[in-house]
Amino acid sequence: MALWKPCCAAFLAAVLGFAFHLSPASAEAAAPIPEIDQRVRDVLMRNPEIISDMRALLEKRDEATNGLEDQKLIASLANKLFAGLELKAPTLVEFLDYNCSQCRKAQLSVAELKAQVPELQRVIILVPVLGPSSEFTAKAALALKSLEGTEAFYAFSNAMMKVEGRATAVTAIRVISGLGYDAEAVATAVRQGIGAGELQLAESLAAALNAADTPFFVGPGGIIRGLASANRLKAISKTANR
Repeated sequence: MALWKPCCAAFLAAVLGFAFHLSPASAEAAAPIPEIDQRVRDVLMRNPEIISDMRALLEKRDEATNGLEDQKLIASLANKLFAGLELKAPTLVEFLDYNCSQCRKAQLSVAELKAQVPELQRVIILVPVLGPSSEFTAKAALALKSLEGTEAFYAFSNAMMKVEGRATAVTAIRVISGLGYDAEAVATAVRQGIGAGELQLAESLAAALNAADTPFFVGPGGIIRGLASANRLKAISKTANR
């Protein structure tokens, strides 16, 4: 219904035009508005498929419009979203929260895509929107990244996506230790604010993209808000000319 209301004027105009076409011009010119309204109702009652057809057309138009707006938004933030990446290679940027259940489900599609496209450049951007536990685990991940590098960060992220229950300080420290890294050093780095700048950049990017919910995917070819299949993720991971 939310989509239908903004389109009512356009839809009514189209239906009115259809109704006018069905009747002689002279009769339409003299017909009072209530009579025209009744004719429109009669047409819709006899041809209910008109509503579905018009809704489908309007949805396609809105999708095309939103797609163009998304492309403009991606272009305006490309230097930050895809910094340091190979422009010709398939790329997928994922905004996630370690406590987001939908983000965890999305990893199945991401893993399937990675298997299909081994050269995929995957970027994880942390947006801890689900409370203090999410915030600590995000800070711990970025502190680990600063101390041990990108490979450690992705190993930690993949492990956190498989943790049963909530991601907390306890589970984060346990995962870091389990991966063979110095959990105490990471905790100290968190207290020192190491990685905080990257978290602020992530928050500003999420705000610019209006990525209020997770998961949220961005690629050179478009934006996907929420869960998606591997094929849909693949479609946005490259532009049309790649």
